[in-house]
Amino acid sequence: MRISTGASRALASRTTKLLAGSVLATAMLAVTGCAGSAGAGGGGQTGGEGYEYGASQDEINEAIADLEPVKLTYQVGSPSENSVAGRRSMDYKKAVEEASNGQIELEIIWGMAVAGYPEAVDAVVDGRVDISYHLVSYEPQRFPEASAIGTALGSVPYSPLVGEMVANAVGSEIGWNDQALLDRYEAEGVTVLSPILANGAYSLNCNSEINTAEVLKGKQVRAGSAPQSQALDHFGAVPTSLEFTEAFEALQRGTVDCDLSPMSAKEISGIYEAAPHLAYSTRANWPRFSATYLAGQKFNDLPLAYKQIIFDAGGTMVSGSTQSYVDSNAVHVADLASVDGTINEFDDEFQDELGKFLIELQDASVEEGHLPEDIKEQVSDLTDKWTQRVADLGYEDEGSMEEMDDWYSADDDWSAFAKDVYENTGALDHRPTE
Repeated sequence: MRISTGASRALASRTTKLLAGSVLATAMLAVTGCAGSAGAGGGGQTGGEGYEYGASQDEINEAIADLEPVKLTYQVGSPSENSVAGRRSMDYKKAVEEASNGQIELEIIWGMAVAGYPEAVDAVVDGRVDISYHLVSYEPQRFPEASAIGTALGSVPYSPLVGEMVANAVGSEIGWNDQALLDRYEAEGVTVLSPILANGAYSLNCNSEINTAEVLKGKQVRAGSAPQSQALDHFGAVPTSLEFTEAFEALQRGTVDCDLSPMSAKEISGIYEAAPHLAYSTRANWPRFSATYLAGQKFNDLPLAYKQIIFDAGGTMVSGSTQSYVDSNAVHVADLASVDGTINEFDDEFQDELGKFLIELQDASVEEGHLPEDIKEQVSDLTDKWTQRVADLGYEDEGSMEEMDDWYSADDDWSAFAKDVYENTGALDHRPTE
């Protein structure tokens, strides 16, 4: 990754109808404000001495010196430590365990093995797991705000590196400042550690080349969410609701023509062998699939300093999730090359129409009360803000999607992005203080 610099730009600001008094956080080294969502709930044994954000490791060690070691279960969607996403799950475990001087141990549960997506929240509430990943867009009736935010994030322009970073930063900032969303999590009895993960952009893998609406029309396409199905239907395609793990066999049998999925799912399913033709967009994208990390009662019962350590690693959660999808972008490009596949961007006419339809979906969510009235302005302003911040940090796309193998490295350092996302999305307003 080459380091570039850009001119500074005034950071965009905005308010939402549903904020209920929370404000955007600016970069800061010490926080002593009121308790936010991460300190709420529980009623167990909380308290003790904490530490100011930005404290040295020696100061943190002093704050936890008299605390008993603890072990928490940490359920992730990554299938294994050796998977592309597994490396990033290990990054979070390492961040927490190092910051706690080894006194907090995270036991990773791979592949949602204790409780799959339909019951992940319930498993956190009843204590089967202490911290869990969850694809909240799988439950749009239960988490309508999260699902609607995922759709809105389709309006963030895409590129294989910077576009993913910007979309996830925008999603995080919208999430931390949407009081209705935070109230929804609290009502479920969980503590949110990362309210919205934008995950990766969705793209089509098909058994033939597609890059126009005309060619897409009539195709049978596996989709993962209602907004995605609505978008496909808008273009005259026929959405189906298979699990992504079933897509490979369906493509082999010819019962579907395309699979709409993020790159990480393509890695797990091996879809490129049955559908080696990738079609993606840059200016307007398919609705994204929101995810989150949630904690349960055992977290709430921890001493304050332990809760702060776990929460302060939240930037690594966001950056790690984002980086895993960028890693998967590069892997999928290499996979396609190995089978002489093709990579095509949808034409301007398709992307213009998709962009218009995304606005229709957002307007409908506003009318239903699931998005603030100014959501389009929020997405636009925050996209400008985070595009500039990512550039100022030195990250850039150094080539096209097809050339990722030449310019992207999975060993690039994302710590600056993790820190910036944590300090400048509003997360610090919710840092535990009791």
